[in-house]
Amino acid sequence: MLIAALLASGIFLPTPTPPAFERLPSGESKDGQRIAQQAGPRRQLIAIIPDRTTGRDWGLRYLREAVGDFNREAPDAVFCVGDLVQGYSRDHDLVKGDRETFLSIVGGLKMPFYPTPGNHDVVSGTRSAKDHSFAEQYRSMFGPLYYAVELDLASMVILNTEDGDGNVEPGFSDTQLEWLDKTLGELEARKKPIILLFHRPLWDHKPTRWDERVQPMLVKHHVAYVIAGHYHALQALPPRDGIPYLLLGTCGGAIDQHPLTGQLQHLTYLVIDETGKIQPYHQIAGCTLPVDWITKEDQDLAYKLKSARDVVTLRGAIEDPLGKPASGAIDIEIKNPLDRAMDVTLARTSAPQPWQVTDHDERGDIERVWTSRTPIDIFNRDTTDLNTPFSISFDPPALHLGPGERKIVKAFVRCQAQPVPPLPAPFDIVATYTDTQQRHVPVTLRQRLPIARTIAPADSLAAATAYPIAVWNWTEYDTPEPNGTARFLRGTAETPLEIVVNVPDIVFSGDAKPSDAKGSLEDPLGDAVRLVLGEGPDSREFLLTFANEGSAPVVRTLSPDRNRLNKTEEVAVNLTRVDRSWSVRLQVSAKALPAETPLAGLPINLGVADNDSTYHTQWRWLAPKQVPAHIAAPPQDPASPQQDADPQDADKR
Repeated sequence: MLIAALLASGIFLPTPTPPAFERLPSGESKDGQRIAQQAGPRRQLIAIIPDRTTGRDWGLRYLREAVGDFNREAPDAVFCVGDLVQGYSRDHDLVKGDRETFLSIVGGLKMPFYPTPGNHDVVSGTRSAKDHSFAEQYRSMFGPLYYAVELDLASMVILNTEDGDGNVEPGFSDTQLEWLDKTLGELEARKKPIILLFHRPLWDHKPTRWDERVQPMLVKHHVAYVIAGHYHALQALPPRDGIPYLLLGTCGGAIDQHPLTGQLQHLTYLVIDETGKIQPYHQIAGCTLPVDWITKEDQDLAYKLKSARDVVTLRGAIEDPLGKPASGAIDIEIKNPLDRAMDVTLARTSAPQPWQVTDHDERGDIERVWTSRTPIDIFNRDTTDLNTPFSISFDPPALHLGPGERKIVKAFVRCQAQPVPPLPAPFDIVATYTDTQQRHVPVTLRQRLPIARTIAPADSLAAATAYPIAVWNWTEYDTPEPNGTARFLRGTAETPLEIVVNVPDIVFSGDAKPSDAKGSLEDPLGDAVRLVLGEGPDSREFLLTFANEGSAPVVRTLSPDRNRLNKTEEVAVNLTRVDRSWSVRLQVSAKALPAETPLAGLPINLGVADNDSTYHTQWRWLAPKQVPAHIAAPPQDPASPQQDADPQDADKR
């Protein structure tokens, strides 16, 4: 009676978060439900939360701020575009805890919240398309994988983009599309605008056959808007058959560029009036942004500048200043891949500061000024040495490049003798161009100084130098853990080299059965060590992985055709595990060396992959890949016989 009286009085009642969906006997939510929400104000305001992966825990701050914003703005309902948790794990309890944290935050909303599944929410860390266990956990805690919601002035249809042929992989199954066709037909009868909401932009996914299987259905049923996420970059796309398409950015997710590239922590609102008109806008830190603040054309400029492989090319390296001063120069070739000019500045990386965004109107007057904390959020103190001993100067420190133009900058480097091998010095290249809205857009291309390591094996572990296993190519996805180290020992004729690797580690992850050579070397499923001996086509590569059950580590060698990993005894290994770290001792036999290659002068590189039971893995290396380390020749013993000495004299000794 009380509920009926409140509804009659016009007071709006929120539904549970998530809504009390119909449940199967197993306790999971039933897919394909339709939720009828009680009418609110005639002018309807809908809010949408963008992605929050892979933002780690610092990203939850934005989610909490979003809940506060929504409660002040009072939209009629809050939706999302998926990727609510980091997921991609083999640990169900870990993901469950992350889901509970998310639910505890959105539980503070004063209006209904309707979830959408993303790939991070339902894909398993086992990488098996047949593993539905995380999707089932999602349905138990959040709700259906696809369903429809009837709002007062619109109909929202939430789809599952990880439903390829019924497997947990990109795509729409025939079953889901049959449901969609039927549901769109029924919702069309309401004569309210229909908005499609889902995570992955499957119109860019060829196996989905969007233009054949999906787009005609949207046209037939007069869908009013299509909204997705996944790319972590806000952009308004060109309409298809008159239907607007919109991609959202992030709300707590990982981004690494200036907001004018489309990467920003934001919220999206849809204002729907009684005529069916839909007006989206975006909001960040109290600042509302128009839907076309970043167009696809402008976002493509930033993406092309950041992703093109030959924008920055480093040539040369600086000798390792271990025990002796070092100086020299490297060439930095910079290419402009854009259709417009850009200005470039180079400088040593300093303590990260927030970006200040100054946006202008059509007359060139300042319209809004606000701050993005992105550089501070993604800064990794474990991998970037801001107090580097290297002194770097650039000639010239700034230059102007026309479209397609290339220029070379000289970097002059000096460093005093160091007691331990230093980490690569970071420096920044900032390219600034003018976008289609006449705004100056800076794109930061982070670099690290190449160092030519010379490895001097020692006679004992106590005397051996601890070389850092470091990050040479910057990535925002690197884990916040200290670098591992490698120490090198001289061995016997049969086993000429021993390597002791020590790795700080939060979670020890095993993967005793690598699936394939390319995937296991580039993105192993567990913790791993990769050893590369030699250079070029005659080089030898070895991959060390660990079993989950704690059995002996496994070493595999890359086949000559580089397509397979085969077990080998050419490198023996012993594993030691202690709290929050592990250590391996590699015994490299003479058979492991490239044919007819002596140990002295041998090119060598060593990589460590720390998985922490997650889907993705980041590698750290002894040396940059373009400049492998080299094994030094053993020190000459003054008492040793000369090469032309009498062999009989040597026998007498």
